[in-house]
Amino acid sequence: MKKTAIVLLIMLSMGVLNGCYYDKEQLLIPPKTTTGTTCLNYSFTNDVNPIIQASCDNGVGCHGSGSTNGPGALVTYTEIKNASAQIQSSVLAGRMPLGSTLPATEIQKINCWINNGGLSN
Repeated sequence: MKKTAIVLLIMLSMGVLNGCYYDKEQLLIPPKTTTGTTCLNYSFTNDVNPIIQASCDNGVGCHGSGSTNGPGALVTYTEIKNASAQIQSSVLAGRMPLGSTLPATEIQKINCWINNGGLSN
């Protein structure tokens, strides 16, 4: 009985120690991709927000301040971040912006920004 307990303890210790390693995260987890290309860390302020403001308001208030269309207003970072899953789905499916399609580069920027956590940067 004592011998079995020692063997089990040794095996458990080996299993725990085998799970420890110090590899770099970047080597273990490759960057998220979109359409086969590596996602860059796009900025909300410089890349994503200008697309949203130019495409989602369309001068007719589709998602302007006070809008109740779809996810509602898409004016502030918080509103856009909270609606990011709906934005991503609609943009990737080509349903939005209504009546047009975003260029592939703009779709990639939005998709990558969301996939990388939708940071306020």
